[in-house]
Amino acid sequence: MKSAVVRRILSILLILSKNFLTGLTGFLPWLCVFGGNSEAADVARPNIVLITIDTLRSDRLGCYGYSLADTPNIDRLAADGIRFKTAVAQVPLTLPSHATILTGTLPTVHGVRDNVGYKLGPEQRTLGELLKSAGYVTAAFVGSYVLNSRFGLNQGFDRYDDVPLGNSSGVVNLNELERPAAEVVDKTIAWLKTARANPFFVWVHLYDPHDPYRPPEPFGTRFKSRPYDGEVAYCDQQTGRLVAFLKNQGLYDRSAIVLTSDHGESFGEHHEFTHGLFLYDTTLLVPLIIKPAVNLGPIKEVSPQVSTVDILPTILQIANVGAPPKTAGHGLLGGMQGRETSGASEAYSETCYPAQFGWSPLRAVRRAGTKYIEAPKAELYDLRRDPGEIRNLHSQQPELAAGMKERLASIAGTSAKLGAGKPPIIDPQERERLAALGYVSGPRPSGRAPAELADPKDKLRVFQLISRAGQAAAKGQCAVAIPLLEQALREEKGMAAAHLLLGRCRYNEERFELARFDFEKVLASNPDDLQALFFVAACDYYLNRLDVAEVGFRRLLSNEHGYLPAQKYLGFVYEAKGEFPRAIAEFQRASRNAPGDEECHLKLGFLLARESRFSEATSHFRKALAVNPRNAATHYNLGLAYLRNGDRQKGESELAEACRLDRKFCKPNRPQ
Repeated sequence: MKSAVVRRILSILLILSKNFLTGLTGFLPWLCVFGGNSEAADVARPNIVLITIDTLRSDRLGCYGYSLADTPNIDRLAADGIRFKTAVAQVPLTLPSHATILTGTLPTVHGVRDNVGYKLGPEQRTLGELLKSAGYVTAAFVGSYVLNSRFGLNQGFDRYDDVPLGNSSGVVNLNELERPAAEVVDKTIAWLKTARANPFFVWVHLYDPHDPYRPPEPFGTRFKSRPYDGEVAYCDQQTGRLVAFLKNQGLYDRSAIVLTSDHGESFGEHHEFTHGLFLYDTTLLVPLIIKPAVNLGPIKEVSPQVSTVDILPTILQIANVGAPPKTAGHGLLGGMQGRETSGASEAYSETCYPAQFGWSPLRAVRRAGTKYIEAPKAELYDLRRDPGEIRNLHSQQPELAAGMKERLASIAGTSAKLGAGKPPIIDPQERERLAALGYVSGPRPSGRAPAELADPKDKLRVFQLISRAGQAAAKGQCAVAIPLLEQALREEKGMAAAHLLLGRCRYNEERFELARFDFEKVLASNPDDLQALFFVAACDYYLNRLDVAEVGFRRLLSNEHGYLPAQKYLGFVYEAKGEFPRAIAEFQRASRNAPGDEECHLKLGFLLARESRFSEATSHFRKALAVNPRNAATHYNLGLAYLRNGDRQKGESELAEACRLDRKFCKPNRPQ
């Protein structure tokens, strides 16, 4: 009897020990990441690769069930890792969405609410900063001007390789604002060859699926009738190149790879094309694939809804780095290991883009089976029965709608008031560059509650007109843009965004009286709009109303002391009035605020040389050449300044360089 009992106890202990060892074996890979002393953790930390493919709908990938997809590399990555079935973006716009991904906070906290006029503040802690402080070497390679370092996402990166801006005058070239995935991946691989000895974090941003869809060959021919799919296939190919490099260098198994997107794309659903205006799933659902650096077990798909705000805390879990207290997202490792539900049960989303046109911004809360969109005409959808969000149930289920509205306010907090606060300062060139990429903008509304503004659903026709006009105007095609804008104004009289664009076109065509009329129309509804104030004064300058222009620029600078365009034009006014010392003082002030501005240094060089201050003039011509070394006219004028200052050797050298760059500066063709 006793022996039977002993045998029974030993059998139970053996089973328990086997189960314990099995569980420990599954957990052992994480011991070297999360356990022990910090030195051991540092040694074992995996490399982190974050890939964001812009404007990528999850339902256009093979691993998400798209039968027409040509995405074998991303599909293999999903097979090696874990695919999140439903991932929700917080904003259907590139800059604010990436700000959410890189800070793990909602836009109500990080403050970047739109592509136009916003910048991530230095008080925000980015993923780059957090991993850098944990000993990672950090780098980012981005494919679009929308994510230029000037917008603040470069915080914490040892290297931030963005799109270099050209020197186009008046006409924006799309090739200056974005670069192909192959170039981004080339630069990434070149950097990785130097970073292999350290735990590294690299963020790779591929912009190609963004409108306009222009896949390179052979994808352009293969996907002639489906160019968006061609762009996705091209990005898949380049993702495969990056993954192949990691494998060839023995880095793949030691790297956690996260692939996602900032937002989706609409192809006419709800009569929306591209993205940004609405908050339907077509533009909010994105892929999320995580290939961990260790085997987490049999889980291959996570079904519960997650959000892009969850990406930062998840990467920090993988790297064994603590998340900041303001982090809104939830780490997803528990769901990846099958231990707990992933993320939060509700996802917050917003778009402030309609506010650029004087319409109501939108915000939404999405649960697994229900979505509520707060708008002047609110919307409620049963996502299980109506995944296309066709049947608005708001009037049929008022109690559910009221509850979700209350929950939306609770998630977003009081800081979620959209369109509130001081309007952003938007550089005219910045506005044109973003318009060329499809993000047309106008003045923000001043102080009116969203409920008092028009519902974007009622403004689709006007939006399409102004979007087409904005892209044409940014490319210098004002003959195309003007009729579209005039039609938009016939349909919505007094629309500030249309008048602003129309004024810019007429300004570029030197029709300054007409342009001034349009800018005055903008000021009628937005008296403090900096762009309109600036262009009214600039029109007065070109109409030779110098005293009036001076008053206008002075007024603008009294409110915005560092507004560079107004500072420079005030210098132009004094130059035109023959008040050269005052002109020099204004350009000196402007150059102190913007030491890398080529125009400031060129103008100072001319004015100082005119006053026979040749030594100072040469200094500013040299600074202009530091910005743009291939400007033949600058070399020529620097050479003349050297000669006037008695330095013949340097003068002749600069004149020779001007001749080499442009034959018109060679003898006997030199300007007299």
